[in-house]
Amino acid sequence: MNTTKKTLVLAVALGLSANAFAAQDKVVVASTATVQTLNPHNAGVTMDMSIANAIYDGLFKFDENMQVQPNLATGYEVKDNGKTYVINLREGIKFTDGTAFNAEAVKFNFQDEIDKKQRRASLLSNVESFKVLSEYSLQVNLKSPSNTFINNITHPSQGMISPAAIEKYGEDIKSHPVGTGRFVLNKWIRGSKIVMDANPNYWGEPVKVQHLEFRAVPEAGSRLAMLKSGQAQVMLQLPTTMKPAVSGDKKLDAIASPSIIARYYAINTQNPILANADVRRALNYAINKNAFKKVVFSGQADLMESVIPNKIETFEVQTPYGYDVAKAKELLEKAGYADGFEAVIWAKNTTTSMRAAEFIQQQLSAIKVKTTIVPRDVASHYSAGDGINNDGTPPVLFDSGWSSSSGTVDWATRPLFSSKQDGTSNYSYYQNAKVDQWLVDGQKTLDPVEKANIYHKVQSTIWNDAAGLWTTVDTQLWAKSKKVKGINMLPDGSLAITDVHYE
Repeated sequence: MNTTKKTLVLAVALGLSANAFAAQDKVVVASTATVQTLNPHNAGVTMDMSIANAIYDGLFKFDENMQVQPNLATGYEVKDNGKTYVINLREGIKFTDGTAFNAEAVKFNFQDEIDKKQRRASLLSNVESFKVLSEYSLQVNLKSPSNTFINNITHPSQGMISPAAIEKYGEDIKSHPVGTGRFVLNKWIRGSKIVMDANPNYWGEPVKVQHLEFRAVPEAGSRLAMLKSGQAQVMLQLPTTMKPAVSGDKKLDAIASPSIIARYYAINTQNPILANADVRRALNYAINKNAFKKVVFSGQADLMESVIPNKIETFEVQTPYGYDVAKAKELLEKAGYADGFEAVIWAKNTTTSMRAAEFIQQQLSAIKVKTTIVPRDVASHYSAGDGINNDGTPPVLFDSGWSSSSGTVDWATRPLFSSKQDGTSNYSYYQNAKVDQWLVDGQKTLDPVEKANIYHKVQSTIWNDAAGLWTTVDTQLWAKSKKVKGINMLPDGSLAITDVHYE
């Protein structure tokens, strides 16, 4: 009798079914989002990066407080007043296809990302050149001093991919991930689930579960049913209205994690109607933000008080857009829209996103802005965002969520509001030459006072320009089986699965 059969016999003797025993080998995560790509360098949403983090390792990683920690790199040196970085790497690591991990592999990854203008190449926009100093030491030369470079390459999109796999698969690397991480891809059923198996040759501590699965389940009630029945062990985005159902179950934990996730509706500033800043300000005044927080999140959120969350460096409170329907009507009349106009709300088809869109729709009707809600699955929603400004597109309010996954104010602002770089998430199509320059200057200065002054100007200008309909900062509510340990939600909304196991 082999070891597996002996163990199963023992499990039956203890009153456990074979299925119950097998379940201890697999963790299923029920998420709202479908996956767009398994190429981390081209990932656009946090869920893609969370899954990529199971397959890939970055040079550095964030801890639960978004502080940089070593990973594939053991450390770094800063030279030339922040213009040169030397990164020292761990030795003896291989990608899962057998390719050696070394300085040449790191250089290849970064250069490939830049050359192909991948979605997250903007994190490397300040790089001038690379120089391999030794097998395990890489020098990065920047165009100008940077206070963000190490945080930028700690961003979850900066996982290291096998150079051999990139050359073999090209753009199709998105479906054939090869990293150094804890798990390897087993199968990907698009729109449904991703199944991963433990990497038996992982360079770090042995992986404690054999299978990790992410399932796309947009409807919250279905995710909760999976959790309570044991079909899933982790449920993401637990609506506050469902928290009692989890808290009352002795087998489950409901967890509220702080976040740096901003929720807002990007307003297409290039649309003929929405190009008028008074119209955009009117939309902000028309929304009762406190009621929004209560209805959509049962009060489990903070109000946006600036264009960045309050836990991001240089945060400064702005003059609020209070709930003032009369003021909103006055601004619309001034702009020539006393009789209102028609617009569309592009929303995700999740329970919370639809509830939010319906609330915004009802509130805007009070100022004669008639809206139609267009729901899409999460992946399609963000893909559609790239076409907001196409000719013939009506005024769009785009349901947007953003976290600075590098932990910096630069990444909390530049991708959303710069008009001067590729691969951004500027769904407002916001253009302001002064802001563009400040966003460049903010990356360069090594003076914390100057940096704060720059980003205070950035915040106040964008806020007053009303490039978005500002709503809330998340409190991340999620749930899991009490038996599952070693999985955490980071402030940027990504999952840390470094030690996932059963207890």
